[in-house]
Amino acid sequence: MLFKNLTIENIGAYQGTYSFDFEIGSPEQNVILIGGENGAGKTTLLNSIKLGLFGSFAYGYKTENKAYYDRIWGYLNNRKRAEEGHRFRVILEYSEVENFKRHTYKLYRGWKISDGAVKEELEIIRDNHHLTDYEKEIYQTRLRETMPPQLFDLCLFDGEEISRIINENLLSNYLKSASKVLFNLDLFEVLESDLKQYVENDLDQNSLSQAEKQLLELQNKEEHLQATHEARIEEIEDKQHYLSTLEDQLQDLKKDFEVNGGLAKEERDKLQNEVNIIETERKENIEAVKEFITTLLPFYLNRSLIKDSLDQMEDEDSNQMYQKLSNRLNDETMSTIMTSVSSDDSKVDSKKLKEGILNEFKPENDKIIHRASFSQRSQVESTHQQLSKENHHFYLDLLKDNQELLAESKKLRDKITANDESKDDFHKIIKEMESINRKIVDTEHELAQQEQKHSEDQRALTELSYQINEKKKVLKQNEKTQNAFTISSKVMELSKEFRSLQQQKKLQQVQIEATQMLNRLMRKQNYISSLRINHETYEVVLYDWNKEILYKESLSAGEKEILLLSIIWAMFKCSGRRVPFIFDTLLGRLDKSHKKSVLTDLIPSSGEQVLILSTDTEIDTTHYNLLSKHISHEYTLEFNTEEQRVDLHKEYFKFKESELKS
Repeated sequence: MLFKNLTIENIGAYQGTYSFDFEIGSPEQNVILIGGENGAGKTTLLNSIKLGLFGSFAYGYKTENKAYYDRIWGYLNNRKRAEEGHRFRVILEYSEVENFKRHTYKLYRGWKISDGAVKEELEIIRDNHHLTDYEKEIYQTRLRETMPPQLFDLCLFDGEEISRIINENLLSNYLKSASKVLFNLDLFEVLESDLKQYVENDLDQNSLSQAEKQLLELQNKEEHLQATHEARIEEIEDKQHYLSTLEDQLQDLKKDFEVNGGLAKEERDKLQNEVNIIETERKENIEAVKEFITTLLPFYLNRSLIKDSLDQMEDEDSNQMYQKLSNRLNDETMSTIMTSVSSDDSKVDSKKLKEGILNEFKPENDKIIHRASFSQRSQVESTHQQLSKENHHFYLDLLKDNQELLAESKKLRDKITANDESKDDFHKIIKEMESINRKIVDTEHELAQQEQKHSEDQRALTELSYQINEKKKVLKQNEKTQNAFTISSKVMELSKEFRSLQQQKKLQQVQIEATQMLNRLMRKQNYISSLRINHETYEVVLYDWNKEILYKESLSAGEKEILLLSIIWAMFKCSGRRVPFIFDTLLGRLDKSHKKSVLTDLIPSSGEQVLILSTDTEIDTTHYNLLSKHISHEYTLEFNTEEQRVDLHKEYFKFKESELKS
């Protein structure tokens, strides 16, 4: 399939009629370059192509139901939608090879509004012949088989989607889904399903042996469980994608909220908690200062007098001890002492001895002032010890800290107040953030449940596989005459085996082609010697030139993107399918070196037709010059804010014009 022309009329911001020429000038000029800033209409253009081709099937609907028309209503230009008599349509002209002959098709898919309801109309012209309703139905069925919406999605290299696959480590699942579509392996699955239905519905069940019935029952159970298992895997992937989308939405809302001065509830609570902590610290500081002022400050100011009083009390205590000793050393006591210590008849003057002893204890200060008791003196001593540990600078610092804390608290309170005053303006955003948060929590819970069931499914499938193999051994040993059941079973086994061999064969070719392209695109020369893709798990393993495993985690985000591009490019090449490649804002995450290699090696090798949608920062003047020789047509989409519509220019950001002037 090669696109020839696209016309968009009153779809999205495309107010009026817009035509894009997609004809390829020569095999060397296989690129259609479409530039535009974010929000200029690039995504609407891609949706229009997909919608024009597949209609309701583009979004997974088998019929044009209410959900589909609700979606279409959102795509229609809102200004023209409010008026009557306007057409809304997509016209896609393309060519296809059928039975070795190229045919030209022109699809007119339009919508009319009647009494507020949308109605779809489809007209198909094949080689200037208008198809009948029956022919249109036949052709659409064939189109969905030869070019299903899933294949179109694979042709579309969306930078955001590729980034998600890389960041969420979904490479293996992506390659598994891609291989089914690209290598037509789903046809064999259909064959196996038809044979299964034949065995179940058309064969005479009475002719089957007990072992065959048991085997059939086990196979049915395995098939049902396998289908459930695969559906669960898809559901897990969908939930992971949904979770990622919710998280992105939440981040966008938070940024919008913060840019406009709003505070999320969590952030507000955090600020309020900081205010509470500051106020608690200020209160503790104030209490400490107050306690010092009301208890110790008077004594602290007179701490020298306290010391003098304590010294006086010690003198009075010494004087008291002196008086007691003087009273105890009377004449009788001295006589007894003298008799006990004297060993001869020599006489010692007891009065002089007494006087000498008392002089040793006599205090210098014999003035009595306080006459303090033991408990009173203990209190003075305790107060003196407390005062010796205190320093008024500590309390001055506390008062200074409180001033700083008060200023900090005021800033936080002002921020909270400003947020609260604008509460009405941001209430909607807050409500939406809370809603998304609830969805995230619910999705994470559901995801955990599905992953648990996924593990249980794997264990059950392993057990069923063992039982089926054992039952097959029993049937083989019985050496029964072949019948329709055994023939059908063998054909199904043969189909599965052939499908597995085809997978291995195709993946071996993909490995060779992908390795070659990868080394052409990678900035690091001779970095990867080969890659291997497991045909069952689709796990990708890289090897360096020493034949040692090179872990994908060691690759940069840009190198991982190059890896995915190389593999998908190789899968398309090995599939032999002739389809247009579409690169949507793909280069934004690549450095200059990798951009250059993609533009000079990958894109020229990407088939007969390549559509590139880019911003001027992704493909700037330098990269435009690298690509220019491969360009057949170029456009720039510019959103006109005054008229709320897209303006279409037939040059890429005027790069060619500036180049000619220089």
